[in-house]
Amino acid sequence: MPGYNYQPSSRHTHHRARYAVVLAVLLFAALAAVPLIRTELHIGLPRPLTSSAGVRLLPAPKALPAVQLARAATPIAANDPPAAAPAVNPAEEAAVVAAEDSRVRILLHDSIRIFQPQIVSVRGALPTLILPPGAAAYTAADLVQYGALVMRPHHVGLLIDNVFATANARLNLGWPRLRALYLDSTASGIASIVSWGGTLDFSGTASHPLTIMGWDHQLNAPAADRGGGRAYIRAVGGRMELTDARISSLGFWSGRTGGVAWTGISGRSSTGGARSSTFTDDAYGAFIERGHNMTFSDDLFEFNQLDGLHIHRYTVDSAVTASSAVRNGGNGFVVDPASQGTIMRGDLAEHNRGDGFLIDSQPLVRGASASGNAVVPGSGTRVETAAALGNLRDGILVEGGAGTVLRADSICAPLTGIVVRTGAVGTILTGEDVRCGPRVGLEIGPNASGTVVAGNSVVGARIGMLVRNVSTLRADNNVISAATLFGITVRGSTSQVSGVDNVISGTGFRAVDARADARVPALVGTETDGWQTHVTLSPLNYLQFHPLAALWLSVLVLLLTGALWSRRKPLPVHPYVASTRWQAVAAAGPPLNVALEAAREQVSREQIVGRGPAWQSQAPRPSQAPRPSQAPWPSQAPRPSQAPWAPAPSPEIIQTTRAHAAALPPTLVGAAVGSTAERDRDRPGGSSATRAPELSGTRDDPAWDPSATRPLPRIR
Repeated sequence: MPGYNYQPSSRHTHHRARYAVVLAVLLFAALAAVPLIRTELHIGLPRPLTSSAGVRLLPAPKALPAVQLARAATPIAANDPPAAAPAVNPAEEAAVVAAEDSRVRILLHDSIRIFQPQIVSVRGALPTLILPPGAAAYTAADLVQYGALVMRPHHVGLLIDNVFATANARLNLGWPRLRALYLDSTASGIASIVSWGGTLDFSGTASHPLTIMGWDHQLNAPAADRGGGRAYIRAVGGRMELTDARISSLGFWSGRTGGVAWTGISGRSSTGGARSSTFTDDAYGAFIERGHNMTFSDDLFEFNQLDGLHIHRYTVDSAVTASSAVRNGGNGFVVDPASQGTIMRGDLAEHNRGDGFLIDSQPLVRGASASGNAVVPGSGTRVETAAALGNLRDGILVEGGAGTVLRADSICAPLTGIVVRTGAVGTILTGEDVRCGPRVGLEIGPNASGTVVAGNSVVGARIGMLVRNVSTLRADNNVISAATLFGITVRGSTSQVSGVDNVISGTGFRAVDARADARVPALVGTETDGWQTHVTLSPLNYLQFHPLAALWLSVLVLLLTGALWSRRKPLPVHPYVASTRWQAVAAAGPPLNVALEAAREQVSREQIVGRGPAWQSQAPRPSQAPRPSQAPWPSQAPRPSQAPWAPAPSPEIIQTTRAHAAALPPTLVGAAVGSTAERDRDRPGGSSATRAPELSGTRDDPAWDPSATRPLPRIR
């Protein structure tokens, strides 16, 4: 109809509002479920990294193949105990090193004026044959000619003098002229080979390797370090090559005298290396400092007192391949600060007393210093397809450095598989296989920012991955299985952990854990279906996870044990019986101390009525006492013989005191007298000038016996 306005009823309006509310709830629920739906459908999720800093990341391995070694690099006795440091006097060893440094400087100074081979004597050392540069290389025949080498049957030579090769001089020792070289090491001196800017070449063949050994001709046995050092071989700022050599029983104390050493100098690095050679029972297997383009392949470093292969400071572009370091007293392979571009590939570190691989790439200084060294850390170290098995500490330890890469390595460690900490930046762990049930499989931090942990496998560890105070860490495609406490645990307020597609299985407290003010790791797509939460807090487990509580419990147990032990055997009433105050015992008549007190009071009364001497009754008051300035000098003090006479107590008191003293043991009488004397001294006015008179027998006493020899007790 015209002019009719339709107005919906309140019933229709109520239904429309209800539908709107339902639609709004469904919309918000759908929006909230979008992340879950995307996660289940793998839509729009962050993808795992495929490469980092140009390094291709590997998937988690199931089992890595064993390291393949050449015959020369195969361990001799891998299951035997590692070597131990010699029991020597450090001061004596350091003095021998200083003497060797002084000898080398003297020879370097004298070699400037020497143009043909010459024997030079240095005080405190064996004679030295100086070899100046020549047209041809020196050989064993030249050493024999100048008396430094004595040949024995079967091509065996004994070096009895030191050899010093100067700059540009060349010395070649080995096959076919020489098959075994023994360096004399006795108490009278050591025979060493040192080149300063020259070239040393020691070579044998695969069928006839060259033997180089420290030898004690007096004992007719391999040289042992007894505090006077052993023979060594050293190249300073030159080149040294060893091929098919068997080196043993060399070196002592320091790196440069540690056995076989390449040590460069400022402006001139050492070069060379070793191939198919063995270094056994030395101080260091091999030592490098300021080296450049050093290469080691198919070598064995076994049973050395310190480290197997030690790459020291300022060494650049070294390569160690298919070599093994076994049963050394220190670490297997060591890379020290300020080293760059070290590559270790296909190496084996087994059963060393320290770490298998120690990568210490921290800067030498962290600011201005006396040395003025740069603060740049080491960088570019890579350990690939290697194995660290059964070392007594960590499998691989990385401290500091930039861009360190650990790739496809097999780790079997009882404590910690791989550790990255202390300023390491941009470290990459990929394809690592950690087994043998370590306490911690992968330990990252503290202070290891930018670490990438991708495609690693950890089997049987108590804690699969432990992250402590790491600003940024990326964990992708890692497989942690058979963990017994935590799969991944993050600790520290600065830790930020993210990752994709990790698999965690095992039995313990939590698969993913955050504590010590740490944020929960942002792990997407983590599969924890194989994790079984097992929480049984026994006292032993509690103490394992709370070491501070274990410490206080130990203190409490110690105190209780001490208390119970002291009750088992009661202590005496007083440790010094003679100084214990005497206590009265039941006896006839009044106690002795009462009698003594009565005697003192009787004497005091007699003094008051005028029977005592005038000096006692006229004693000055404390206020009238003479001042220190008026006091008599010690020489004016009255002598004991001039002391005034003191009256004796009455006979009744003396008789009573004797009766009680005779009834008590002598020790108690002495204790009582001493106790009374102490009390008299403690009282005001009880000084030596106002003491009570001594109690002694007199002729007026009826009980006085002149024939008695025992002195009567005296009251002081």
